[in-house]
Amino acid sequence: MRKSLHSLLTWVRTWQLSLFEKVILINTLMLVGEALAGLWVTSHNLETQHYLIDTGFLVAATLFTLVINSLVIRTSFRPLFRLLFVIREISAGRTQIRAPLSPNDGELHELAHAFNAMLDRLENLRHEQAQIIFQTQEDERRRIALELHDEAGQTLTALLIHEELLQQQLRSLSEDSLSTIVQIELIDEVQQLMSLTQLTLENIRVLSQQLRPSVLDDLGLAAALRWLADDSQKHLQLEIVLTIEEEAIKGLSKLYETTIFRIAQESLTNVARHAHTSHAWISLRVEEPSLRLTIEDKGCGFQTDQHYKSTGLFGMRERATQIGGVCEIRSRPGQGTQVSVRLPLPENAGEILPPKIR
Repeated sequence: MRKSLHSLLTWVRTWQLSLFEKVILINTLMLVGEALAGLWVTSHNLETQHYLIDTGFLVAATLFTLVINSLVIRTSFRPLFRLLFVIREISAGRTQIRAPLSPNDGELHELAHAFNAMLDRLENLRHEQAQIIFQTQEDERRRIALELHDEAGQTLTALLIHEELLQQQLRSLSEDSLSTIVQIELIDEVQQLMSLTQLTLENIRVLSQQLRPSVLDDLGLAAALRWLADDSQKHLQLEIVLTIEEEAIKGLSKLYETTIFRIAQESLTNVARHAHTSHAWISLRVEEPSLRLTIEDKGCGFQTDQHYKSTGLFGMRERATQIGGVCEIRSRPGQGTQVSVRLPLPENAGEILPPKIR
């Protein structure tokens, strides 16, 4: 019996019919079969004592119909269940998944194909928008960094010079012009003002470098990563072990260099804020056919599924995705965190640019 049902369902799946047509056809066949069986039973059991047999047959036929209907409908609707599963996965943030096609059902095949095409268009649009946002962000960072360096930096430098001149003038005053105690107090106040100005000037320079390190534009990725390691040690109290393969930095475009630098910078910021550790490792090397960036720490770790939509983690993934790469974050509580980024090695990386920024 089970083999017969399986053969029937397999035969039904091979029909080039729509889902609606399959359900209607199967139900029609079952009704015709039941009618013929009922006709045969009534024609051979006309006596009154056989009514119980006829009733039992009708009950069995009804149950049989329900079972067959359930199996057929479940089998026929299986592509819709798979499509529903895909929709739930996408809602959970796994946007790379796609609906499986159903070549034996024209309508479901067309539905899955249209759904996948819509997802592809939305994904491409999202990547293009992200590229524009990141490029605009980098341009704005560069502009603000220059303004901080040129405008605020020069103003504070001029203020510092005037403070030094004022201090010299106070020291050159005669005792008749100003009492010694007042003179010393004024000199101390000017000295504190100079120290505060110097600290503010240094903070502005640090902020300017963090917004857009000039070393990245002037000397390239390797020098920028070394600067990042030194800066993290100085301002984040992180000891960084940096490993860079020479082959990994040859011929990279500005987009590649900016992507790698920003992911490393964001990762180290996360380590300093959340990992509760003082050591981290950065590695940039070639693993054919990819370029691999790894940032690792031995800190407290976290549950990745609970932070999947974190702005920082999302930004790192999006930066990698916009140039065809993948950013994976592995972490467990108490076991540290590893950020692994794989980027494709194009034949000519210098020509890689976002389509909207060419």
